Parts: sequence; C-alpha cells; structure tokens
Amino acid sequence: MKYSTKLAFLLLGLIVLPPLNLGIPVQPLAASPVATAKGLTAQTNTIAPRNRRRLNWRVGVRSSRYRVGAFSRSGSCATPAQMVPFTPPARAEERVGSFRTPVDLTLSSRPTFWVYVSSIPPNTEMQFTLQDAIGKEELYSTTFTVNQADGLIGIRLPKTAPELAVGESYVWELSMNCADRNNPVNLLSTSGWVQRVNPQQMRPTATFDPRPLVQELAKAADLDKPALYAGLGIWQDAVTTLIELRQKQPNNRELKEDWRNLLIGAQMDQFVDAPVLAVN
Repeated sequence: MKYSTKLAFLLLGLIVLPPLNLGIPVQPLAASPVATAKGLTAQTNTIAPRNRRRLNWRVGVRSSRYRVGAFSRSGSCATPAQMVPFTPPARAEERVGSFRTPVDLTLSSRPTFWVYVSSIPPNTEMQFTLQDAIGKEELYSTTFTVNQADGLIGIRLPKTAPELAVGESYVWELSMNCADRNNPVNLLSTSGWVQRVNPQQMRPTATFDPRPLVQELAKAADLDKPALYAGLGIWQDAVTTLIELRQKQPNNRELKEDWRNLLIGAQMDQFVDAPVLAVN
C-alpha cells in the first residue's frame, strides 16, 4: 500500500461518527458521590425542605371573668420587682374592663402556667396557688425559690394535682413576699384565668372553622403542634410546647421564628428575647 493510501485511512480513523440508534434505552448515570473534607462521601442531590405550617396566632375574642378580690390581692413592696402573667393582653374587641380579665384556653388536663418576672431579689420565695372559679376550693399549692432576676417562670401541675375538668374555668395566683410573710402589705402577686376545652367540641363560627386544624392536630408531629395550637387559639399549649421544643433544639431556626411570630401576633413582642429561668 502506498504511503498516500495509508495516510487517507489514518485520517478517516480520526473522524468521530455519531452513535448508531439501535433502539436500546440508555440509563442515566447515578449522581456521583463527592468526597468531603473528612474522607466521607455525600450525594450531590439535595433534599427538599420539609413543608410546614407557618405559625400565626389566631386573634379571637376570649371570654372574661371577674377578678376574685380576696384571691388576686396585691401589695406595695418596697422593691422594683414585677410579675406579669405571660398571656396575651386584652384587646379592644374583647371589652374587658378593669375588674375583669380574659380566660386563656388549654387542652391539657394539667397545664403549665407561665409568668414573666423582673428585678427579683436573689433567693426569693414564691407561692403558686390554683383554685376553682368561685375561689372556695384550692386544687393545688406549691412554694419554690427564684434565684434569677429576669425571665419566664413555669409552674407545671404535677400528676398528684387534680385534673382540670373540660368546660370549667380556674383562677391561679403567683405571689412573693418581700419581707414579713404575715404582713399582707409585703405581698406582691399576679393572677390569671384558664379554661380546659375539648377540641372535638369546638364549633365553627361565622369567621372561623376549627375542624380542619383539629383533624391535623390528632396526627401531627411534635414540631407541627405549636402552629396548630396557635391557629386554634389555644394559648397555654402553644407556649408550653414551643418552649419545650426550643429547649431540646436551641439552634433550630424554624422554632425561633415560630416563637417570634407567636409573640408578635399576641402583641407580646417585648418578651421575644426573654429567657426561661425555671419550670417548677
């Protein structure tokens, strides 16, 4: 074969011909693992974020009850200490006068009550008391010591305390003594009302139908429950479950956003950064 003929065959070998279509399906290549700095491998595919309900506090009209005079007493301690129920303030549409206070809701038979305290002296003894609606029967009473000045205090009803009855309202009080316990002038206190409800008995209104949220709540994961409680207007449980989740997952940004949305919606944004001091 002449030199020119050999050269022609060589050039033809360099031409890239398109692949033949033989009717055989071609499988795509799987995502290749990527080596990490620690020598481990990770898939290049990303996981879509979990679809979750945005927490929005449902602004509704709560019922209200008269303050029990002998029970919700307060004094003028010679101290800047303050105690405030960690509950949404009354709105104009609730028409709560100076002698009445809103009743907050819970689904729990033994809920946790929350109070914000500030400028509390070290080793201050406090007393929590829960009574029936007319203030005649004391269901639970406990004393404890507070060692930190500013933040949230939780009082959880223990298993030894009677269960709250569905449909019944109860009044609670937290008090502290500045000096002589036998002198009522030295008593500083705050109080509130709570009512236990059955979610299955919540009925639709002209502006709100709770039934879809109640159905979701029955099968919801723990991370989704605060938003459902808030959507139903169940303040006590929305706060408690969200605080418990944040204590378990302090770096969870979604829970931090939920907490902020809850307090802003309830007109309590001044407490967004308040720490939890203790649960007694």
